[in-house]
Amino acid sequence: MATIRDVARRAGVSPATVSYVLNNSGPVRPETRERVLQVIAELGYHPHAGARQLKRRRSDTVGLILPTGERRLSDPFFLELIHALGDACADHQLDLLIATCRDPAADLRLIDRLYKGRRVDGFLLIDLQRQDPRIPHLLEAGIPFVAFGRIEENGEFPWVDVDGEAGVREAMAYLVGKGHHRIAYLSPPLSFTFAHHRFEGYRKGLAEAGLPFEEALIRIARPTMEAGYQAIRTWLTEGLPFTALIAATDLMALGAMRALHEAGRIPGQDVAVIGFDDIPMAAQAHPPLTTLRQPMNQIGQALIRTWLAAVNGEISPPTLIRPILIRRASA
Repeated sequence: MATIRDVARRAGVSPATVSYVLNNSGPVRPETRERVLQVIAELGYHPHAGARQLKRRRSDTVGLILPTGERRLSDPFFLELIHALGDACADHQLDLLIATCRDPAADLRLIDRLYKGRRVDGFLLIDLQRQDPRIPHLLEAGIPFVAFGRIEENGEFPWVDVDGEAGVREAMAYLVGKGHHRIAYLSPPLSFTFAHHRFEGYRKGLAEAGLPFEEALIRIARPTMEAGYQAIRTWLTEGLPFTALIAATDLMALGAMRALHEAGRIPGQDVAVIGFDDIPMAAQAHPPLTTLRQPMNQIGQALIRTWLAAVNGEISPPTLIRPILIRRASA
């Protein structure tokens, strides 16, 4: 492999001049720059990334810790998020390091180990809890990060989030406009920030429509297809009357639709169903699922831009992204 000294020797300049050309720094005459670039092309020279990163004390790597509980690694939404983050990292010539952690309490040790070992320059936090111990830990340690989501007491830290409350309120208004007055709601545990905000959208949507809040129409369950299926089976067995359903995740909505089919109730005709996320499976469901789309490319780009600003010591304002109601046959 060609070295910077080989390029300098062939071009008749010093290694420092080659470095100036590569980094677009220092005074170099145009004709010298052109000659150096021609030699670089002829020799197929590539700067040693590791050496450059060591000199800058940067790894150019984004750290993402994925929880393995609740089958997150098989959740289509998280796969879509990773895809969007990978594209955004590639646009900025960054690497994405994905680490997994089974025990939430071990997150902090993993964060410290990766950062102190210079494996990453900072972190992306996902799956935020309303009271999340990672936030104060990172702030106290001075480790750069950006959160995908919020916590109960939003402090001075960078975050990007989808406005789940506004999205569910829009879905509620859509259903009410179609004449529905008994709208059931499926939610993951409200300790998750995203679940809390989406549930607030349901509560406010009821109030705006002048509809009563009924505990019987709400079910808290794991954010999985099986949990959605079991919740609707229970409701149908109990004879709970409802004409529409909003699920806080598409997986829960798809499970609910399966239970409705088994009971001889056709989604979109007998019961309107709306999900949240717009995972690829939503458009392929029977019938296709009406849902609130999280614009993944926009989310990925916003997260990486905010992460870069944090790593460079800059303060970014919060970013709140509106989901998009995708109307399909299930509602």
